[in-house]
Amino acid sequence: MEKYTFAYNNQIMDSLKLDPGSYTGTYKLIGDEICLDFINSVSWQGTEKEHDWLDQPANFIAWALAVKIIDTRKANLLKARPAADLKKELDKVHALRSDLYKVLHPLGSGRKPAEESITRLNALILKISRHRYIDPKKHQWAWVEPSSLTQTLSPVIWNAAHIITDLNHARIKHCPGCDWIFYDRTRNGSRKWCDMEDCGSRDKSLRYYHRQKE
Repeated sequence: MEKYTFAYNNQIMDSLKLDPGSYTGTYKLIGDEICLDFINSVSWQGTEKEHDWLDQPANFIAWALAVKIIDTRKANLLKARPAADLKKELDKVHALRSDLYKVLHPLGSGRKPAEESITRLNALILKISRHRYIDPKKHQWAWVEPSSLTQTLSPVIWNAAHIITDLNHARIKHCPGCDWIFYDRTRNGSRKWCDMEDCGSRDKSLRYYHRQKE
């Protein structure tokens, strides 16, 4: 299976330029696996501060371009599709993200996903397999060019299967500051936060404050 990883090196991570609307936070690719970054596209999920970074088709296309599952040409083709179609497809994107969240988020807390969630993932894998083929010139796996937002997510679904079957689940962690999920690739498994400059810095400041109050 293809690996879609983003190196984590304890340095400042650039925020992805998505339209935040009235939200004042930022979104960064911190998951080190593409599917983890996909389910992390909701900030503060389940709280009053919840914000969906993929709340409009343009943001989703910008995200897909940033994680390199589409190129600029494909992004422009998707943008040119009727707005009503893109809106309907975005609803399906959100539903699919919810399915993948149910599979992967429990692993960040050392729990196993429910069997019905794995069954749903299997159904998704079966569906996207028809869009996967061996490139006759490169002799590598490739994906049929997507004609919709949901087809764009075929590599993301495949990556979810890779996470479940091939990765060390003990290295899948959640950030105590924001609850985003990431894969810890540090040599000694010491990564604690999504981003040292954001949640890591805030957590250290809070702990210092409480020590001073004692």
